[in-house]
Amino acid sequence: MLPKSILVTGSAGFIAGNFVRVFKKRFPQVQLVGIDIKKSKAGEDVFYHGSICDEKLVKQILKKHKPAYVFHFAAIPRVTYSVLHPAETAHTNVYGTTLLLELCRDFKVRRFIFSSSSSVYGGAKKLPTKESENLPNPRSPYAAHKYAGEILCRLASGLSNVDTVSLRYFNVYGPGQIGSAPYSTVISAWLETLYFMKGKRPFLEGDGNQSRDFSYVDDVVVANIQAMQHKGRFMGEFFNIGYGARTSVLTVKKLIEKHSGKHLRLEYRPPRPGDVRHTRADISKAHRYFGFTPSVSFEEGLKRTIAWFESRKK
Repeated sequence: MLPKSILVTGSAGFIAGNFVRVFKKRFPQVQLVGIDIKKSKAGEDVFYHGSICDEKLVKQILKKHKPAYVFHFAAIPRVTYSVLHPAETAHTNVYGTTLLLELCRDFKVRRFIFSSSSSVYGGAKKLPTKESENLPNPRSPYAAHKYAGEILCRLASGLSNVDTVSLRYFNVYGPGQIGSAPYSTVISAWLETLYFMKGKRPFLEGDGNQSRDFSYVDDVVVANIQAMQHKGRFMGEFFNIGYGARTSVLTVKKLIEKHSGKHLRLEYRPPRPGDVRHTRADISKAHRYFGFTPSVSFEEGLKRTIAWFESRKK
């Protein structure tokens, strides 16, 4: 049965905003409640402008709306910012998650769905990356916060019987991702420069042969919905969410030029210290548990993303 209401944290953000759009289209009868420190335009039924660290506000929301599911997207996501400000980012990313889990226990929330990140691996030793074969090795405070969130979810399930699940996203891209945003990929960064930053030259760090498992945002949204609909209990399980294939950065360049009709004159820079060379998710566990199968190919997702950048010009 569908829930009467759900809570989406960070609902003004890129991934959560797309989640709100798709969820409302599929389940218009479910009340969707959002909370974010930024003002939202995603289409929530009820929106609260505030922080997930505000205990009084979060209690008020849970008491009033009684959401059956909490989708926890909210975070301070900037890796570099987390290196410079580890305490501030930990307050939101770790304390905020802990507070939400505590209050979900108190208000009998059915399931807590946590947005984690492939950054917890810190560079997997085996590709494609299986959850069971690659132990987490975070290389930034942000990655450590995401891994801490997974541990806190498992503890909440074990100690408080709160059903939790963590979804490890791989390089999410798509419409709504601004190139200068904290979660931006090379795709949105290059498109932002190409369409809106006249005179600024896009750059490539490294030789371009590095590759990524790019996940189209609508597939990530579907994974969240499937995790909600799963009939069994997760009790702290974690899953890779990606496309399951690698695309080199130079291939991204060629496809952007092909579908935009624009030329990318790149400035070449040295590789970033500690940058991961390749990523590719093994998504068989998510498929086995709740049927996750991505449906949008990289080229199709890129075409849709370019079309969104074109629409922003008008």
